[in-house]
Amino acid sequence: MFDRISIKKNDAALEIEIKALKDNKKQQLLLVWIALFSLCGLAIFSQFFYDYDKSSKVFFAVYLAFWFFFEFKVIYAYRWRNIGKEKIIIDSKKLLLTKEIGKRGVTQTYDLEKIKDFKAFDTPDPTFIKMINTSYWNINKYNLVFTYEDIKVPFGIDLDANQTKKILHEIKSFIKK
Repeated sequence: MFDRISIKKNDAALEIEIKALKDNKKQQLLLVWIALFSLCGLAIFSQFFYDYDKSSKVFFAVYLAFWFFFEFKVIYAYRWRNIGKEKIIIDSKKLLLTKEIGKRGVTQTYDLEKIKDFKAFDTPDPTFIKMINTSYWNINKYNLVFTYEDIKVPFGIDLDANQTKKILHEIKSFIKK
């Protein structure tokens, strides 16, 4: 597997870029799943315009709401796995966390003085729940965390133990300067 992590550092800033974990076989299966799931949703949507009683229409509406939610989540996961990346930028005053898909992204800014306790993130979830939450189509398997004003902020998606240690070491050694 190629190295997903690139680290650029100088005296003024540390920039870590983590590319999304991508498994080509799982991506193909996810694409097939998206296509079939989309067809099912369109079939239900087409039934919405036929002459059904009110309770059937309510059922279709509720079904379509759930369908749309999961359709969005899976398309997001597919796009994230293909072209997603996380950026962690630290300078003398702030930390920036960015999740990008393509050229678009969301950046969160944190005051470095208010950040405490960078460490590996381990969820205390039971095994089944942890397995579901860390499945390939979920983008929430965080491996790093810090505390900001008594709130835990997770980052570092889909890292193995060595990658987690490497990033933690780089961050902690840069902040100590």
